[in-house]
Amino acid sequence: MKFSSKMKLCLLPAALGICLFYLLPFLRVFLYSVMQGQYRWKFAGFKHYMKTLSNPYFQMACCNTLLLIVCCVPLFVLGAVLLSFLCMRGNRLCRVLRKSALLPLFLPSVSVAGAFAAIFAAVDSPLPVYCLFLWKYMGMGIVILSAAFAGVDPALYEAARLDGAGSFTICRKITVPLCIQPIKFTVVLAVVYSFRTFRESFLYYGTNYPPDHSYTLQYYMNNQFLKLDYQTMAAASVMITVLLSALIVLLTRGRRAK
Repeated sequence: MKFSSKMKLCLLPAALGICLFYLLPFLRVFLYSVMQGQYRWKFAGFKHYMKTLSNPYFQMACCNTLLLIVCCVPLFVLGAVLLSFLCMRGNRLCRVLRKSALLPLFLPSVSVAGAFAAIFAAVDSPLPVYCLFLWKYMGMGIVILSAAFAGVDPALYEAARLDGAGSFTICRKITVPLCIQPIKFTVVLAVVYSFRTFRESFLYYGTNYPPDHSYTLQYYMNNQFLKLDYQTMAAASVMITVLLSALIVLLTRGRRAK
């Protein structure tokens, strides 16, 4: 048996798991979004999609979520790139940074939200949630990019230094171009993590209806679930999934073209 065939057999359990636990449930969610109701399996077309798009809370949630992505994802990626590049220096401080990068992920979310609530008690803006997102999840980007940067041939760095290139030039001209695919993956990861910030945001505000500036799509979907309005929640889920899938295809398109 060829090596490629063996690898496909190894991937078969994962593919079955994805079909069973992701694709089939998503298909059921899509069916919910085009039916009259949970117990009325009559085709309703795109009525629930139009209802969701015209909902002012959904519109506000979309704007706030988009603002979170626009503000935090570039900072997430830029911070991960710079800190990962610093981790390559190999001194004691960099080793400590690399080892502690994932520590925020293992801390209890309740304690973290409580600490941030005490620090930002007088702040009436989404800034605390943005800081929570960056502090909590940037470590994963650092781990991924540190591994990618470590795979670059050290001879390229030595040649650049002999030519008089500084650290910033080396990072911009060598490290980033050679690791563009891991950086794109980090962008996708940051966008996905921006949707996971709901837990920290909910613990921070302690309510299903936070201030308008922090009401995101996760709050909207959670509230629709509590109202047992599965059809509009399903429609919102399908639209979000399509948008995220389009983003992933857009970021991986250049690689496939090669």
